Amino acid sequence: MDLLRFDLNLLLCFDAIYRHQRLSAAADELNLTQPAVSAALKRLRAHFDNPLFVRTSRGMRPTPFSDGIAPKIAQVLEVLKGVDLSSEFTPASTTINFRVYINDVGMIVAMPQVLAHLREHAPHARLTIVDLRPDEVVDALDSGNIDLAIGYFLGMPNWARQQNLRTTRYVCMVAGHHPEIRDSLSLEQFLRCRHAMYVNSGSQYYAMEQALAERGLTRDVILHVPRFSALPFLVAQADLIATVPEDLGTLFSRLLDVRIFTPPLELANFQIHQYWHERLHAEPAYRWLRQIVYDKTSGLPVARRAD
Repeated sequence: MDLLRFDLNLLLCFDAIYRHQRLSAAADELNLTQPAVSAALKRLRAHFDNPLFVRTSRGMRPTPFSDGIAPKIAQVLEVLKGVDLSSEFTPASTTINFRVYINDVGMIVAMPQVLAHLREHAPHARLTIVDLRPDEVVDALDSGNIDLAIGYFLGMPNWARQQNLRTTRYVCMVAGHHPEIRDSLSLEQFLRCRHAMYVNSGSQYYAMEQALAERGLTRDVILHVPRFSALPFLVAQADLIATVPEDLGTLFSRLLDVRIFTPPLELANFQIHQYWHERLHAEPAYRWLRQIVYDKTSGLPVARRAD
């Protein structure tokens, strides 16, 4: 069938005549005059080179050719009717694979609650945490390699939709047996001691470096690591200071022999957002996921105050 030359409205006429087997009833259903339906039937006969319907005392009876194409035409019309309908999303039966970027802090602090909700309400869904450098996240969102990015980013493009999940701050973490730092952390101690630092390509976590530079100060960083989650284990076994997000520091202060303190320099709070591409904004499955992330992340207990 040459679709460029064929009027798809004729299929509606064929389907209505086939079901009703009366031109008048077909015309009523299509809100057309009977002569208009007769004209459409004439065009259909010419196109298919077949009578299609034969007038009898019982109405317009279909030819064997019409009986053969009628199910196909009905199926085509059903598909066309559903083109502008959004696909229905049912969490309980979905098998979708959600692809998310989140750094190791968020993976440890927030993802357990998100995963628990998925396992209960969307048991057949899958969750893939995609490992990326921070400077690869924008391209991954734009190319569709990830569906959602969660974290602290600067300079996101205008096409990226976003939602604030949580406002948090930095704390300083030291070993419980640190030889110099006991019940408080002074600026003098901070500058005198050695440090461990998270460093990764495109990372935005350099607030401490900025605060020191503004005062003409420096610190002695002897250890650089590409994963935040490694710092508590390293700090627990050494005489180092690590400046980390409060959620991470609070969690590991309960698990390891480490203590957390308010930084001796004022550092601005920072916001954790979730970001997604405009093309996924209205999709029910991804809206559902974003709502779960928002509920579970923004609802995390407020971290305890550092010493």
